[in-house]
Formats: sequence, structure tokens, C-alpha cells
Amino acid sequence: MVSRWLMLSLFFIMSGYSTQTTQAQNSDSVWTSPYYAPYVLAGQMPLVVTFEHTGVRFYTLAFILAGRDCEATWNGAGLLKNIPSLPNEILKLRAKGGDVIVSLGGAAGDELALRCTDVESLTAQYQAVVDAYQLTHLDFDIEGDEIQDVASIQRRSQAIVVLQQRSLEAGRKLWVSLTLPVMPSGLTLEGLSVLQSAIDHDVVIDVVNLMTMDYGTEDSADAMGENAIRAANSVFEQLKVLYPQKEDADLWAMIGLTPMIGLNDVVPEVFTLADAEQVTAFAQTNGIRRLSMWAMSRDQSCVSDAEVVSIKCSGVKQEPFAFSSIFSHVADEH
Repeated sequence: MVSRWLMLSLFFIMSGYSTQTTQAQNSDSVWTSPYYAPYVLAGQMPLVVTFEHTGVRFYTLAFILAGRDCEATWNGAGLLKNIPSLPNEILKLRAKGGDVIVSLGGAAGDELALRCTDVESLTAQYQAVVDAYQLTHLDFDIEGDEIQDVASIQRRSQAIVVLQQRSLEAGRKLWVSLTLPVMPSGLTLEGLSVLQSAIDHDVVIDVVNLMTMDYGTEDSADAMGENAIRAANSVFEQLKVLYPQKEDADLWAMIGLTPMIGLNDVVPEVFTLADAEQVTAFAQTNGIRRLSMWAMSRDQSCVSDAEVVSIKCSGVKQEPFAFSSIFSHVADEH
């Protein structure tokens, strides 16, 4: 049987969407709070068709990286224009009440702040991404070696402030999230330094998005839902110190949770459907702003229910988009 994922992919290839670039119309007004916005590799899935099949309205597009020198590219290889259907695809999604976050960074390749050695050139590249897709939401996924590079951390914070100021001058807000590695005990010292830099430079952080995965410890690897909840509670306490003027509800609303569904890169971690139910209930109770996952393309069983780590499947037995069906409930009235 042809999987739903394959049918969606074939539709995307054959659909021939127009490449006309159009201004976003009131895109900021469609965002709910809280919301579910899974990661999708840019150009990999047809957003509108996926929305129509799943009801998922918001997506986090991955990843903008540095190509040659200081140049914004998709996944370090293709220029922005190399996915010509994407601007119109985003426009169609917005017309149906959805929208996208674009994520810069990730585990592979270099985030632009490493290659752009001055704030002006870095800001120009970030601005090019915002303008290309008329974005109101940016995510900065800082991990690996980048989380230890002090100079690039400072440049990034300075550039984001400029972007946010420009957006305000243009009459709209630019929402910014930081996606950072976490342990059940909270953000690492390196992650805290990235967040502290943003605070010191007056960056307005909408969400601190926690990568609740790949802990690399013996810390209850078979209880990934509980680990995510422990991480959220720990980061809440850290945010109370960093933002002493904020109310508790506002601090919870700054937290996002992003597990890697199914089999994780680190054995024997497995994030199950039961874990998804547990995390979603916790998010609803506490007012967590964002739920996400790595990644939408993995939200189905592997061929013959194989237990493998793949970008195309979860490695656990499930119905197509079962994790998304659970996580989407975070936006339900309660």
C-alpha cells in the first residue's frame, strides 16, 4: 500500500505551484497561543496538502545555514531561490489560516553567525530570509560547536535586535525563539549563555524551545515524557531567575517543547505515543506556548514496522500522523 506520506510527496512533485512571490497578508493574526508547529525540512513536504490531511496549521521550516562564506542557504546547499515553490506555498497556507516559522541553525552545518564576521553582513542575511518569505517568526537552533562560540553568539544577538527594531518600525512584531539543548535538570551552562546574551542585548524572546531528546545519560531513557516534563519544570525555575519581573504564567508561556518522536539518535531513548499524551497534557495544564517535534516526515511507521532511526519514519509502530494528532490538542480550549 502506498503510504500517505508518499502520496503527499507525489502530489507535491506533480502539483506545479506558481512561484509568484506575494506579500503576507495579516499573517501574524492567525497564530494561536498555545500552538503546535512541527519541524519540516524545507521543500520536503507539501504544506497545504499536509494541512488539509492533518489539520496542522503551523510548521517550523528547517534549516537556514551558511553556504559559501556569509550567504543564507537552505540546509547549506541550496540558495533561497532554489525552492521556487516555497513562497507561494507559504502564501497558500496563510490563506487557509496557517503560517510558518523559519529555523536557522541545527545540528549540521554552520549557522550564519559563524560565517558572517560582522553584525552588518549578518543582519543583511537574516533580513534577506525575512523578506523572502515575509516572516513574522524566526527560530534560532543553536547547538553543537556553535553554542560555545562566544563571538558568534554576541553577533547573533546584536543582529536580532536590529531585525526586531526594523519590524516594529514597519508596524509589526518579529517573534523570535531560541531552540537550545536541555537536560532534565535544565538548560546547560552553554545554553544559558546564549539566552543571557539575548537578554543583555535586549532581544525580545518569545519562546525558549527545549530539545527534549538525546540526553546521552542513563537518566530514565525509557521515560522520555517524564524527562521532558522535568526539563520544562527545571527551565521554568531558571527563567524565574533570568526574568524576575515576569509572572509565572508568562514564564510558562515562554517555554516550548520539542521531542524527537519514536527512536532517538541516542540508544535506548524512545519517545512513545504515551509520552506524547503525557507531554501534551502537561503543556495544556501549565500554558506551554509551543509544542513541536522532530520531525513531521517521521510521523509514520517505517516499512514493515522496522525499528530504525530515519528522517522518513519514527521507528515505532503507529498510524500516520499519530503524534501530530496528539500534539495538536495543545491548542484545544480547556
